[in-house]
Amino acid sequence: MIGDRKVLSKLNEYIENNQSIATVTIVRADGSTPRGIGSTMLVDEDGNLIEGTIGGGILEEKAKKDAVNCIKNKETKLIDYNLDSSSNSKNTLPMICGGNVSIFIKVYNPEENLIIAGAGHVAERVCKIANILGYSITVLDDRKERLNTKLFPDVENLVYGNIVESLGNMNIHNNSYIVIVTHGHIYDQDALEMVLKTNAKYIGMIGSKNKIKTCFNNLLEKGYLREELSKVYTPIGLDLGGETPEEIALSIMAEIQAVKYGKKAPNLPNNMVELE
Repeated sequence: MIGDRKVLSKLNEYIENNQSIATVTIVRADGSTPRGIGSTMLVDEDGNLIEGTIGGGILEEKAKKDAVNCIKNKETKLIDYNLDSSSNSKNTLPMICGGNVSIFIKVYNPEENLIIAGAGHVAERVCKIANILGYSITVLDDRKERLNTKLFPDVENLVYGNIVESLGNMNIHNNSYIVIVTHGHIYDQDALEMVLKTNAKYIGMIGSKNKIKTCFNNLLEKGYLREELSKVYTPIGLDLGGETPEEIALSIMAEIQAVKYGKKAPNLPNNMVELE
């Protein structure tokens, strides 16, 4: 019981901290096996054993590797192992126990957060698409007339106030996707500077090539590196054609999806604009 509580406590900790984790549980055990049904361990995305055990040794090491693959592929899986090294059956491990074990791997993936700096017309449309795709959405703006549930009915967090300061207070992690589309581009550079050094999975900024070039040169003069700027997707969105807010929103979310799944697409990887 104490071991189970430790596993559950650690699992809850990882979920609250928005970190990937997998539970590996023995759900069937026939013959001689290291541990019985119900034995559980927690494995992180790097294959580290966080808590619990399913018996150690070869079985546990193989299960850890399988758990890492499940986390990477975002899949839940049931896997059978044969613990008789003389057997020719699938998933036979070099062990002498002679039994059979089935493990259930349950993956807990971090919540994917979409953070939009600016509550304009493009942001409205981006939120509609992002909501369908299951993102947790936050919109930041300093205009009360734009930041309301009538315009953004599906947004979980509407944050009113200084956009740059609000970004600085956000929990930005490697499952965060940031879209910078502030009103009149007034806060774009400051917003970008606030998030450049985070480990956000995606940072996209709207704007013309001349505006982007000026912004990037300003940041280079302030000491930022070209390598840091090169991770910014700008001009934002895939080259799908179209100029309406709806079409721009579609191109932005298409780019985010491509980044999310590691797919190649027009404008990916981002080609940094020519700087002085």
